[in-house]
Amino acid sequence: MVLILAVFVAISAFLEPQSCAASDMYRQLKSSKKGKSSKKSKRSNKGKPEINDLMNKAFPMWAVDAKGNRLAGGRRLNEASCTAISCEWNPFYVTKRYDGLHPDYGGHPTDNDVGYAFFGSSPFAGQPYSGTPHHCSIYDDNTKRTKACPKLVTTTDKGPDGPGHVPPHIALASLNWAVEDGFPLSEMFNYDFYDCRVIPDILLKMIRTYYPRIEGQAVDYPPPITPEGGDFQYEFPAGNGLDSQFPPYAPGPPHWCTQEMLDSGNWDGVCPYVFEGPDAGKYRHPHIAYAALEVYLANKVMPNKCFTTWLENNPSFLDSDRITTDTPFPVMDNDDADSDTVENWIGQPVFPWNYDKGDPKAAEGVFSNAFLYAATP
Repeated sequence: MVLILAVFVAISAFLEPQSCAASDMYRQLKSSKKGKSSKKSKRSNKGKPEINDLMNKAFPMWAVDAKGNRLAGGRRLNEASCTAISCEWNPFYVTKRYDGLHPDYGGHPTDNDVGYAFFGSSPFAGQPYSGTPHHCSIYDDNTKRTKACPKLVTTTDKGPDGPGHVPPHIALASLNWAVEDGFPLSEMFNYDFYDCRVIPDILLKMIRTYYPRIEGQAVDYPPPITPEGGDFQYEFPAGNGLDSQFPPYAPGPPHWCTQEMLDSGNWDGVCPYVFEGPDAGKYRHPHIAYAALEVYLANKVMPNKCFTTWLENNPSFLDSDRITTDTPFPVMDNDDADSDTVENWIGQPVFPWNYDKGDPKAAEGVFSNAFLYAATP
């Protein structure tokens, strides 16, 4: 029997009630939004640095050459060991394959690693696409396609799966706008319960201020590249096709796949992010941007407890015995190249599709078992 160590439980059950001051502020904010047909992307930034600057501060990046290859030097002088103070991250980020692993592989932390409360993750129970928002059944085999595995969509915030899957760019936009609209920073944190992370039920209140739910209905969240979705500038969607990796970009997923891959209907999440042209390697996950903003705000509120980098606040990420949150990838055409090289990172899936869903593992995170034992189409 597979033991699932964490279950995504109801918001009302696991989130601590907050002060009247926070609730009063939110009633005022929500009241001020009534009658507005769209969210604003241009507000006073209240002195916040640009989000890319925040990401580079919270996740210090190593130096690269013009082709994205890592250069010697940086914070880790003389090939010193990687510590929470000295470790650096990959600025030429083009694949999620090594997310959740040691930074030297070129990946970044996953949604589960940064503790994003509303990712609606599938568990690491040995089913296909574990650790993603795609919920396949434990009975599904390696040929299952992600489109047949639903995301966690709820019609209420009060059920056992809370708000379900809320895309991280929605949390990023909501937190950003709440700060700009005057939400008191001191009400966002409770170090005794959540360390340097925003209190989840406060974050949900922010989300519902800008993206309200009609009880009994699902919420239709806008894409990240739209003003209503936060106008996230580090997506570089692939709507123009693999051979057109330059602006202006057309709407679509951020993964640049071959036409054969697109036609196959398999999981496009394994294709690289933009890896050619003027924006090569500049893609950033919204959850990384969210975590960077969170680090910045926590340090402002609690400078004696919360550091300016994510790793210093989460040093256990580097523990050698940590169970990682990476998700299995299929066989890729550049697998023969070293795993810490650009050549490896920009690989495309081989055909016929060759994917192994992997073994169960007891990774940390907040997971839902809602579909784990269900028969999916």
